[in-house]
Amino acid sequence: MMSNLFSIKTLLLITIFIFSFPTAFTNKSPPPPPPVQALEKQFTAVMNETCARVMLKVPTFSSIDESNFMNAYTKFNGTGSETEVFGNATKLLSDPGVMEFLTLPDSFIPGELDGDMVLCAVLRDATPLNLAEFGVQGSEQLNLIYLLLNDTLLMRDMLVAGGPVENQYGPAMAIYSAINKSSLNLSHLRSRQDNSLSSNPWDDRNQSTVLLRLALATALAHAVPIPVAFISNGSTIDPVARYFHYEKYYLLGDLDPAFEVLTIFELMMVVDSNGVDEDLLWLRTTMGNYRPDYIAGPSYTWRYIQAVHQEVPYQDPQCPNLSVCNDRYPSIPIAGGECGPRAFFSRFSRKSYGLPTFGVTEHAHAAMSSWAPNNGWSIQLGSSWPFCWWLSRSGDDFILEAQARENRSNFQMILRGGWVANARDEIPVSQDWTPSNPQAYGKGGVWGALMLYAKKIAVNTTNPVPPRPIGPSVVPTKVATLIAAWSEKWPTPNITTDSNGTINIPAAAVSYVNRSAPVSIMKNFDLSGEQLVILNGNYVDPDATSFSYEISVQDAGTRYLIANFSTWHINIDLLLKVNNATDDQLITVPIYYTVGYWNQTQPVPIQLVAGKNTLKFMRSTQAVAPIAIREFFVYINEPHNIPMPPGNYTPTPPPPRPDNFIAVPPDTSCYKQGITNVPETFCQEACEALNFKFSGDKATVNMTDCFVLSSGSNAGTCLFNTNTTASICAEQPCTVDGSITQQICLRQ
Repeated sequence: MMSNLFSIKTLLLITIFIFSFPTAFTNKSPPPPPPVQALEKQFTAVMNETCARVMLKVPTFSSIDESNFMNAYTKFNGTGSETEVFGNATKLLSDPGVMEFLTLPDSFIPGELDGDMVLCAVLRDATPLNLAEFGVQGSEQLNLIYLLLNDTLLMRDMLVAGGPVENQYGPAMAIYSAINKSSLNLSHLRSRQDNSLSSNPWDDRNQSTVLLRLALATALAHAVPIPVAFISNGSTIDPVARYFHYEKYYLLGDLDPAFEVLTIFELMMVVDSNGVDEDLLWLRTTMGNYRPDYIAGPSYTWRYIQAVHQEVPYQDPQCPNLSVCNDRYPSIPIAGGECGPRAFFSRFSRKSYGLPTFGVTEHAHAAMSSWAPNNGWSIQLGSSWPFCWWLSRSGDDFILEAQARENRSNFQMILRGGWVANARDEIPVSQDWTPSNPQAYGKGGVWGALMLYAKKIAVNTTNPVPPRPIGPSVVPTKVATLIAAWSEKWPTPNITTDSNGTINIPAAAVSYVNRSAPVSIMKNFDLSGEQLVILNGNYVDPDATSFSYEISVQDAGTRYLIANFSTWHINIDLLLKVNNATDDQLITVPIYYTVGYWNQTQPVPIQLVAGKNTLKFMRSTQAVAPIAIREFFVYINEPHNIPMPPGNYTPTPPPPRPDNFIAVPPDTSCYKQGITNVPETFCQEACEALNFKFSGDKATVNMTDCFVLSSGSNAGTCLFNTNTTASICAEQPCTVDGSITQQICLRQ
């Protein structure tokens, strides 16, 4: 059946001493694969023979000790004392024969113990049938299976990482092969790699070999295709392109410094982002432009994901301009969201910079967890580990393994014990155990259960988890450069005028900042200067958000102002008063949605006097929607070479100024006064401008549009009537819920 490959008889004879699959087809026209049943039978024979050889070397437990442990283990359901289980587990683990077996020297050679254990484990996990079904797809696919099953170190590394998603070893090998064939950097690394790096510890963290780990992590994480986020057309992430994305930007120094010390297990939780590569690049580029403080902040745990607090409004997702929202991650800061979108954006932000996240689901809530080198794994935006899960794995089980992995020599013993459980073909221990799920306890065979408690014992004796050491970066990172300079005090930059009379105003060159203004001065990501960030405005009192600059010109006259700015938001404003201008002389600087890239506003004319002039900027849009400003330019002649923004990126008209609203007396209406009803869009601003409490929408009768209750216990409560068939009562004053009402109007 196998032509020049091997026969079942030869196969079984070989496995008696040392098993070896063919490593490649040598003839120019490889023979077609055998039928799936024949392949499955052959893989099954190898699995049975290999696992049997493993079992010949596995120590046996005292029947009494084993029975005591399993009785205690199966009785414990997450409540009450676990002392009996721990005591019996410790007794089994302390057996000299068991300890000797678990601490044997490495033997990852075909036919030796470790070589047999990883081959047995891979065949068990992958199953002979799934391998056969992949192998019959073609000679190339079958060759990949042979390459895998001949490479004990590759099988070890896959198993140490937790294996491919859904144990899809065939597709993982196809991805891994494609990446290795395409990357010159991987070829160079392998040609220089010291063989000692493949021995101990098994979970390599060598900073010079991170790309080797990244290639395998990508193959394992994408063994089952990952659908692109927010799109239902069947599109999936290209795993080879995903690897090259991270390879490229790692070598450019764009990722986090800790990326170099991640294990394959952790890197799998980096490369599995469901955002497209273009969006990963967008996040890194624009967060650096717009909010470098999210990168350089003091907390490693919240690095990059701090953005969610100021950039993703907590609300039902609502895009103010559907032609701007494109079902991609950059749309989330525009539309906002509750727990789901905020968790999605936070995970995406962390993965974009090359740090791992474990998704977190809680009852009626989405959150996230992430890893940091100083304190390991922690949950953000949610509750503690016992109350969360991700897919079929509890938070308790995940954090137990993650922490156990930090005791590296001990975890290698745990892995060996787990491979014994595979050789015994034990029912697996549930990964969904947690006190709120008692039926998940007590599952599995003795070796699997014992290794669960070996993890618990290891974590209990090494708590807290030690920090992950990070040596000097092999590839220096821009993030580390920014952080090193972040706390330095820089002098205030100078405002300058060039030979053409153009005035350059660095945003950090402020002469005045209102003490209530939500303004921060921070370094640019590239350390070429500083920028100013203003978080939001004040609709009733924009001046409370103001910051000013002083400039001088020789001659009075019209000049033209341009702002160089960046934002992730739409429908925001920037207002300007020049010198002693009144409120009705406010100038609107035409800020627009830049998707986080640096752009320039269209020029606005301003009138300057000879000598000193004050430019006072402020905002009225109250929602937290930051604007970063790098600099302003003031030109003598109007520039005509600044590209117009896309029409759908410009803000909707701002609400009327606060003094344009009026609450008319209870015995009249907007219509009777010949003025305009306040539309729903501006009802909240109108209420707040008049010092009323806006309580949202309400369908009622006797009143229309925006109104306030002016009597009774609810006096001062302001509402908008969504009942479009309602009319004002025939005889005013009108009442709603027993309170007299006043309609709120626009003065014009």
